[in-house]
Amino acid sequence: MLEEKRIDTLVFGMGCFWSPEANFGQLPGVLRTRVGFAGGTKSDPTYRQMGDHTETVEVTFDPDAISLEELLRKFWNDHNPNRPAYKERQYISLLLYRNAEQKTIMEAVKQQLEVEREDPIYTEIAPMHDFTEAEPHHQKYYLKRFKRATEQLMLNFPDEATFHASTITSRLNGFVREYGTLASIKEEIAQWNISEDEVIELQKLLDELKW
Repeated sequence: MLEEKRIDTLVFGMGCFWSPEANFGQLPGVLRTRVGFAGGTKSDPTYRQMGDHTETVEVTFDPDAISLEELLRKFWNDHNPNRPAYKERQYISLLLYRNAEQKTIMEAVKQQLEVEREDPIYTEIAPMHDFTEAEPHHQKYYLKRFKRATEQLMLNFPDEATFHASTITSRLNGFVREYGTLASIKEEIAQWNISEDEVIELQKLLDELKW
């Protein structure tokens, strides 16, 4: 939905992937989100047969609008990786880096927070290998609980995959989880790199949604 001049991707695990997708999807600068399985060795993992993988969220973002450092601080501020709940492999606190630069930034932010908190952070930081997208019913989970609104929205997309990959559905998935407001989404849309007609069309769509 946004014009993508330069993009980056962050993959992380912080418990069940439904809420983090909504939480990060509502952030200005985030282009799209999806949930899946990563960090393990099992081939073709599924939700029922995950093997040694972790529930993860993939966040694609515009680094000129929101930095990796900001996303990492939010990641650590929004969960306590030292709690026993994050020890089970499926729900472990996990960061996966795609290159040496990401690894350096992850480790630097972690060290800064450990100094600030005066407490070690037990998040696993590991190289990114494969990301397997979770089944469709896990994508935009909270938005899809509003069936009427979802049906209205789906009329504007050629298929479900495009619906899942949309910036507007990422924002709305956060909104229904009480992250942000419709007013703030409409205001943000006016700043997107899309035509004036597209802005009007999207804002009208938001006004017409039946929840």
